Amino acid sequence: MKAIAFCIALLITGCVVLAGCTSAPPAPAPATPAAAQDTHPHYTIGVDPDFPPFTMQDHAGNFTGFDIDAARIVAEQQGFEVSFTAVRWDDALPALESGKIDLLWSGLTISPERSARVNFSVPYYRVNRSIAVREGSGYTMEDFHAGRLRIGAQNGTGEVGWVQANLIASGRMPAANLSLYPDVTSLTTALADGSVDASFAQTPAQAVAIRGKPLVVIGNTGTEYSCAVAMRKTDPALQAAIDTGLSRLMADPAWERLRAHYGLA
Repeated sequence: MKAIAFCIALLITGCVVLAGCTSAPPAPAPATPAAAQDTHPHYTIGVDPDFPPFTMQDHAGNFTGFDIDAARIVAEQQGFEVSFTAVRWDDALPALESGKIDLLWSGLTISPERSARVNFSVPYYRVNRSIAVREGSGYTMEDFHAGRLRIGAQNGTGEVGWVQANLIASGRMPAANLSLYPDVTSLTTALADGSVDASFAQTPAQAVAIRGKPLVVIGNTGTEYSCAVAMRKTDPALQAAIDTGLSRLMADPAWERLRAHYGLA
């Protein structure tokens, strides 16, 4: 493209010089053709900026994480551009449905409720949900399942729905004993300072959040959930591209190296 533009410029210059050798006034030089615009589609990916090791944002605004790297690889494979934007997790699905973002790619688990609203890609990882408490508290999984603990969870997550369905609806725990937090960091802080007795979160994120703190995981709910990318139901072509890219990536040895790099092997 640069060579073509250079040749065009030479031709224009030559025409001007030749025109100057005649008695007629020089004609205005034709405008240089504009550079061909990039035809690659661009998609905005909504992420939780505080959900390690899947998606994280540093103080400079840079995004990193397992899902960030995977999204960039798939985008390059499939020939589109991506950018990332932080979304509040309790507003993530509305942001996708309204068109503020094009994809949700941030450790999002598939559920019937979410599937009724959006489409999901092929699953790319499976997670369970763990319960952490303060060291020396003496709390057990029996206390958790009996509804005897004040539980904290991140707003908008599947953990909230689990507590509501399995503990509150059954009458084992009063609704007032469930506290919601905007992100994993504030949830972990609430556990550390005694505002809640237990934090309930996806195991990979919980493990990173409590590292180096006097907090300990006492168990999990025993069920695994599939993580996938969410997109609007009106974007079947985008879904096909994501499915193809993810399937190719997961079949490549680089996938296991990426998982190992983020402690997800």
